[in-house]
Amino acid sequence: MGKTSGSLLEPATDARADDSPPQHPIRAALAVTVIGYVVLTALMLGIGLLLTHALNGSVGSWDRHVSDYFARHRTSGLNDLTKRATSGVSKFVRVGHADLPAIIVAAVVVTFLARRGRWREGVLIAIAFALEITVFLSVKFVVARPRPDVLDLNSSPSNTSFPSGHTAAATVLFVGITIIVMCCTRNRLARVVSTVVASGVVGMVGFARVYRGLHYLTDVLVGALLGLGCLTVAVIAVRAASRRQARAGEASARQGAHVDRGDDDRIDAGVAAS
Repeated sequence: MGKTSGSLLEPATDARADDSPPQHPIRAALAVTVIGYVVLTALMLGIGLLLTHALNGSVGSWDRHVSDYFARHRTSGLNDLTKRATSGVSKFVRVGHADLPAIIVAAVVVTFLARRGRWREGVLIAIAFALEITVFLSVKFVVARPRPDVLDLNSSPSNTSFPSGHTAAATVLFVGITIIVMCCTRNRLARVVSTVVASGVVGMVGFARVYRGLHYLTDVLVGALLGLGCLTVAVIAVRAASRRQARAGEASARQGAHVDRGDDDRIDAGVAAS
């Protein structure tokens, strides 16, 4: 499964010619990640406070209507299906409100990719999960949106609803894997399968969280938006690091060529003198 040319995680061909000052690849990625954290946190806080205050009577009323509808139309079949979906995926993305399973899965994926020499793809997952966890924890207690006032089929101990951390983590993990597949292979079947699986899993997790009374629909939609935002920042950070690494490599090559030319000149001078 060879790496495709023009990968999303590789710098543009003309990016190496920029005149920006030299910067270590790790510092470049860290700078992008910190800026991304600030932007995403501000965005999530803004949306959350709008939903709980200015839009509580309009969008909030619609949210409550959707939750009431699902609560009134529950069936034993959907109860079992959504229980399996949310509990099964939770083993990979979240248990209760701890991200430890997600971190374990991410660590396994990163280790596998690193051993195969694909550091860009591994760093993508690591940065995206780090962002998801930190932004989620920074937002949930500030917004403090109560859970829907319907029967909670999961008996969740937390009373905070915004955003949906399960949906955000599922988006980061499964859409992140899809991005990696897109970067690593041109196989159309693999790309289609990964896209369908990611869409299906994220959609099922979001539906299950609303159906079971754990989140409002907007909590789930914003959770997916958070996951996509974390992946976007991670892609930009990896590309920034790749660009700095490429420039550093070119600078080292030029310095080596300069040293070689200097040695050749000294040899020529010595021959001429003799």
